[in-house]
Amino acid sequence: MADDPLFQINLVTPERILLTGMASEVMVRTGEGDATFLAGHTPLVGSVKPGVVRVVRPEGEEVRVAVHGGFTQVEQNVPLPGDTEEGATSSRVTLLLGVAELAEEIDVERARVALDAAEARVTELGGTGKTLAEGEEADPELVEAEAAVLRAQVRLQTVDATAAATA
Repeated sequence: MADDPLFQINLVTPERILLTGMASEVMVRTGEGDATFLAGHTPLVGSVKPGVVRVVRPEGEEVRVAVHGGFTQVEQNVPLPGDTEEGATSSRVTLLLGVAELAEEIDVERARVALDAAEARVTELGGTGKTLAEGEEADPELVEAEAAVLRAQVRLQTVDATAAATA
């Protein structure tokens, strides 16, 4: 199994298992930067930043997921599920995500409305580009509005990227 280009993938949220099975590649934004996981990747535990996660399935299909933060774990020598071959193992990439959505589940119009509303709220609160003085605390309403902008942007990027991949 060491030469197998496939590995196990699990994308999990508190509500459900979004995706599980085998993959040939997973691209994700981590706390250390953008990463591509392939079979045999070095073991790792790290943070997942908001962005588009791309999972390439064995048949070449690309699944896109909007993620809004979480953690990743890469493991080696994990027994294959349901494999009866003695000692058969593979790599496994697990993404534990607080909030995530499959591209096909994203309501584009709702995301656009949310983006417009969040951007208007940021403007109303005088945000974006404002540098805090030492010891000054951020306005919690502004922080939430900026986070809402980011969530909407990630959703729209996920859908736009999916549309571009199928065009």
